[in-house]
Amino acid sequence: MKNNNVLIQGRNRMDAHLHSILSDGENTLAEIIELAFKEGMRMISVTDHNLFAITKRFEISADGSYLEVIPGCEFSTTYYVPTRGETTEVHVIGLFPDSAGVNPEDFVDIFSEISEGKLNYIKAILDKLETLDIHVSMEEVLEVQRKTGHIGRHQISDVLVQKGYANTVDEAMDLYVGNYSPYYISATKFINYAALDVVTRRIKECHGFPILCHPFGYSLDLVEISNLINEFNNAAEGVGGIELYYEKYNGDSEKLKFLHEQQDKYGLLASVASDRHRMDQPFATGGDYSCYQEMLRVMKEKEIIENKD
Repeated sequence: MKNNNVLIQGRNRMDAHLHSILSDGENTLAEIIELAFKEGMRMISVTDHNLFAITKRFEISADGSYLEVIPGCEFSTTYYVPTRGETTEVHVIGLFPDSAGVNPEDFVDIFSEISEGKLNYIKAILDKLETLDIHVSMEEVLEVQRKTGHIGRHQISDVLVQKGYANTVDEAMDLYVGNYSPYYISATKFINYAALDVVTRRIKECHGFPILCHPFGYSLDLVEISNLINEFNNAAEGVGGIELYYEKYNGDSEKLKFLHEQQDKYGLLASVASDRHRMDQPFATGGDYSCYQEMLRVMKEKEIIENKD
């Protein structure tokens, strides 16, 4: 799409990090697309956890306005934290704007070992909660999973809210199961996620653009976050992004300053992300469509995708 279409009827917003009911979101893919179009978005990517909601880019339009919907996925990866001598789970988004789309078969080995380990991980969390006199059964979590097809900490949080242990999913995450909870258990102790560098390189090999997700989301200090960004950048080899305009960081000047400095230091491109899961959460409000255009420019320059201009 040429630049002169970008600002038709004020459409200049993008959101490259959204979740549907195929993983841990509350909206269907169709609902997300409809809501995004009504919101005036210009580009979105539905990036469910370790699966592809769509495999080819498409557009919807009305009255001269356009919304691009790009295939994407939020990959769980294993990252070794050298200062701690242990691994942790880090997320990388892959965007696949090439006209040929993405073939999920290219990632079968990346995804294949997740399911068995995931159940062991859920059991470990439930066992930890039991020591806190918080009673959540595997069957209760699986009941939520049956509605969505996905099982993870968000499903546990849903049950915690249902049973009155927390008022909201965010509160349940913060208090009991999230990365910043005092009872946090690293998934990499139970799930054999592929390594950060392996996933990042695979995304590029499959004509995708890798993006490091929510850098402050892994309970790392600033030095450790900088090390993580460096490792990601080494794997991306000049074709990578970072969630600079992450919705939860927009009001935090210190976090934004740090991420801007890291972006400049490593030459990573800015991405725009709401990480929207629930119906009451907004689409991304920071950044704009030019961030996506810059990703396309670099991908064409590096011959990751074909330059048809």
